[in-house]
Amino acid sequence: MSTNLLLVSPYNVNFYGGVQNQVNLFKNGLNRSNFNVRLLAPDSSDYDIGKSMKIPFNGSNNPISLIPDKRILNEAIAWADIIHIHEPFIPLFFWRLKTSKKIVVTHHAKISKFIYLGLKFLYLTLRNKNFYSTAVSDEAKANALTLSKKTRIIPNFIDINENISFIPNNNFLFIGRNERRKNLKLFINLSKSIDETKEFIAITNKSSKDDLIKYLIDISDDEKNSIIKNVGFFIAPQTHSESFGITILEAINAGNIAICSNLTAFIDLLGDSGIYFKNDNLKSLLKVLNKLNNSDLDKIWNKQYEHIDKNYNSQKVLDDWIYVYNNL
Repeated sequence: MSTNLLLVSPYNVNFYGGVQNQVNLFKNGLNRSNFNVRLLAPDSSDYDIGKSMKIPFNGSNNPISLIPDKRILNEAIAWADIIHIHEPFIPLFFWRLKTSKKIVVTHHAKISKFIYLGLKFLYLTLRNKNFYSTAVSDEAKANALTLSKKTRIIPNFIDINENISFIPNNNFLFIGRNERRKNLKLFINLSKSIDETKEFIAITNKSSKDDLIKYLIDISDDEKNSIIKNVGFFIAPQTHSESFGITILEAINAGNIAICSNLTAFIDLLGDSGIYFKNDNLKSLLKVLNKLNNSDLDKIWNKQYEHIDKNYNSQKVLDDWIYVYNNL
């Protein structure tokens, strides 16, 4: 007998983001197993909960539905056997789910201390609610403690590309929204500090006035996946509030070497396979790149690729999720 699994996201599915990426992978991967999977989210083709608006949350402007359509929400809950809520800390959304059905929550974000303290107070009455708590990393798990004393870490995942290899093109790639914490500014400064024969590509939502970078604005996932293959070096210059780093995995999986700021989340993500520079420090980044000129790049990429295959392969992680769903 199949199980009806409802994935819940407050983020609009038509905008790129880490949570949207994951719920789509969940849906595609689990539909091949003994689950019927539907998505409740703004602009979802299954259950569209209504219009979203961009609001500032945790250092970003995110397209979020704050007050879901009650009729659609009740219809989705009635259909579901299990409800899996991604990012329960989005304001107001969690309160709308009044049901006795089995609930799983997954914490994705690392939120600021100010937001954390506010939510800790707001969610105090939910401490004993019957749900299974998970987080994508240790950084995200710290937030989950406001809701549950017991939280299991199950990481984000990707479909591993088994037909990719590293080609030393030595160009540079950035993926992320044009906002302070994603630090596109450092990528721009890097483009001004390196041989002009190198190509710099930024996949983002808004361009800056800079002729040295090729800006690709709000492109589809298919376009993105086609473009990022074997660019060379993926630069992850984020400065704060990162809990995982799915774009880092995607870049490595497309044949690029990832070079990351030394945030705890990124070090946890890649371990000793990672290449790191000091946070928001162009001089440190240039030093790392200079050192790589004399390194075995193919060996470095292979180590990163093997690491993500071992730890974030969708087949392995989805098996963990199936076990959770079957034992709620």
